Amino acid sequence: MNAVLHAVRVKGIASEAAIVDATGLSLGEVERELATLEGDELVLRRPSRKRPGWVLTEEGRIHHGAQLAAAHDDAELAAIAEHYEGFLAVNAQVKTVSAKWQHATDDAARFELIDRIETLHGRAAPVLERAGAAAERYGRYGARLGAALEKLEDDQRFFVSPLVDSYHTVWFECHEDFLLTLGRTRAGEGSE
Repeated sequence: MNAVLHAVRVKGIASEAAIVDATGLSLGEVERELATLEGDELVLRRPSRKRPGWVLTEEGRIHHGAQLAAAHDDAELAAIAEHYEGFLAVNAQVKTVSAKWQHATDDAARFELIDRIETLHGRAAPVLERAGAAAERYGRYGARLGAALEKLEDDQRFFVSPLVDSYHTVWFECHEDFLLTLGRTRAGEGSE
């Protein structure tokens, strides 16, 4: 499966830097792959001053869906589904803490929420590490979530801001990846 195409699909709109964060590829590798994908009419650059980035074309969505469907055998999908259950075991709590963060008005409340997200991360990280054995990209989510927590110490945007690789942003992308891979929807499982 093409990692750049997958990152654009999961993110919806993705800058080159965001694709680098998501894939671990170098900026040069990402730029070359985007140029190839653009030439194949699978992605296009979204011209927007507010939120520019790369998006999939309709053909890109079809191509990605076919790649993803062929990317995992039944045993891998069963393992991913099992690890997804572990992810879901903390998902609602992560969403609750993230929502509370957006309404916290004082430092004491925010420090408490940071402690809570660190505790939840302690439960989620082993799940993603094990999921990474079935599909390497899930291990990257765990690493990205850990990096967001480290940056949160100095920059509070790394809790929920969509403008950086924040904990909430990476969590949302990981959830989206599980759903796409397993052929599920947020509405179907009640996690909108």
